Amino acid sequence: MALIVVLLYSVFFYHYTSDILIERETKNLRELNSSFLTQTDSEIRELDDVSINISYSSLIKEQLSEWTDTSAASDEFRSLARLFMSINGTNLNADQINLYDYNGYLLRVGTKTNIYPIDLDSLDWMDTVSKNAGKKTVSLPYATNDLKTSGTSSTPPTWYISLYRTLRNSSKEEIGVIETMKKCSSVFKSIMTYRRRTEHAPAVYIYDADGNMVYPYEMSEEEHTPADYYSLVSRQPGNDSVKTLGAAGEQELLIHNTSSYTGWTYVIVQDEAEVLHPVRNMMRFMIMVGFLIAGLCLVFSYMTSRQLIKPIRKLKRVIHKTMLDTLDENNKAELSNSFAELEELNQEFADMNVNLKKSMNELLDSRAQELKSRNLALQSQINPHFYYNTLASIIVLAEKDRKEEVITICRNLTRMMRYITGSSNAPVTLWEEMEYVRKYLYCMKVRFQENLNYTIEVDESILDVPVPKLIIQPIVENALKYGIDCKPPWDITIRSVITEDCWRIEVEDTGSGFSGESLKMIRERIRIADEQPGLPELNIDGLGLLNVYIRWHLHCGEQVIFEYGNTGQHHGIVAIGRCTKAF
Repeated sequence: MALIVVLLYSVFFYHYTSDILIERETKNLRELNSSFLTQTDSEIRELDDVSINISYSSLIKEQLSEWTDTSAASDEFRSLARLFMSINGTNLNADQINLYDYNGYLLRVGTKTNIYPIDLDSLDWMDTVSKNAGKKTVSLPYATNDLKTSGTSSTPPTWYISLYRTLRNSSKEEIGVIETMKKCSSVFKSIMTYRRRTEHAPAVYIYDADGNMVYPYEMSEEEHTPADYYSLVSRQPGNDSVKTLGAAGEQELLIHNTSSYTGWTYVIVQDEAEVLHPVRNMMRFMIMVGFLIAGLCLVFSYMTSRQLIKPIRKLKRVIHKTMLDTLDENNKAELSNSFAELEELNQEFADMNVNLKKSMNELLDSRAQELKSRNLALQSQINPHFYYNTLASIIVLAEKDRKEEVITICRNLTRMMRYITGSSNAPVTLWEEMEYVRKYLYCMKVRFQENLNYTIEVDESILDVPVPKLIIQPIVENALKYGIDCKPPWDITIRSVITEDCWRIEVEDTGSGFSGESLKMIRERIRIADEQPGLPELNIDGLGLLNVYIRWHLHCGEQVIFEYGNTGQHHGIVAIGRCTKAF
């Protein structure tokens, strides 16, 4: 059954996916063909624009009566050449501009700039251009070394496309022909770049209105003359797809479109085998997997149905009866089966129950140690943060050559470091933490002088309350960091608030307070910390309130008080405390 289902599905998958791939590839080829047509027409249009601008330029017509009598070094010739270059533009829309005078002179501006007589009868395109009576005439690609500025005779010639248009004077009389030239590598740049960068790219052919091949303009000896796709698509209207049989016997997908501007027909040819290659590989793989699955299913079903069902059901009943309070009971009942592996599994399950009971007891004992370890780890994160800010203050004082104040702040810093790096990481009293805060604010006062004022008012009844080290200082540091975003003086107020069941320490600054975005970010980080307990991954500049919250929450548990926001005067305020009847 599995094999039949896989085979049926493979056939359906192949036909369904093939149609989708062909339809999608056809759409992509149409878009690609249209893109090539648009970009190539744009290149030809640039040549046409230069030709039109020259033919309609009154300044050029005014100077044409004299230019044949001048030399390439004359001011008149240079003035005329500058006009040509100005019309050509800074982007050099044409690589070369040639003006053929019916008096037998050729003026060239661009890669080569000169003037010399020429035999007009030697130009095989002259009659065709004259018959078009001012309309554009686009040549087929041709190779020439005439414009090379250096190199030897063995240098490969460069391929160009020219656009011709007759030139008339102010009396509407034809006086010559304008030729604008561009390298084929520029005209067909979009096609060449796509084929170079795309693996298994489709073939692209361009034909003029007479069926002559325009692109590829240079065929190597290894390449064969392509099939006459023009005769196939010339009978099809518009941008339609055509299927034809290729030289290797594979179906080919042809997309063609004709430019209304140049009259060229663009043909894209893609082997259908390339389009269907992924689905054919997938079909082969699915059929192979189907046979493999069918064989494995037969063998496995036969073996398991006869020997595994009974012992597995017995083991299932044992597992179902297992409860937390019976984990350590002896339940090593034999399964009575021929598989030693199942019996080992049964015995190992019984041993696991005993070990699990023991592990659960050990886990409960380690929970208190885990909370303590997390608190110590979070405590260690605050030290680099404080070093960074204090050293920054010392740098500022040193830059201002305030030596005595540097000595004073370093002495206080030493005392503060002794407090931070004490041998014990156990909780300290609130009095010790506030003494540390006073030293910290003194250092900041030395730095900011009269611009900073601070007040500390903490009730003596709570000074013996145990708190984690560095639980108040980060809040004060945060208030100082964001509370000086206004004109000085800046005030920092630390006060205690005591009620019947709770106490709290409030830190208020006179800055512009928390922004709405900052409050939202803090709430989100606290929410993540509550949902994903563990050590936060923070940079030096990212400790702040989140670190304080996590450590204070570990210390107080459900009795925690942690609040932040703005006062009625739009100043920032942060408060931490604890709800408890006994201090």
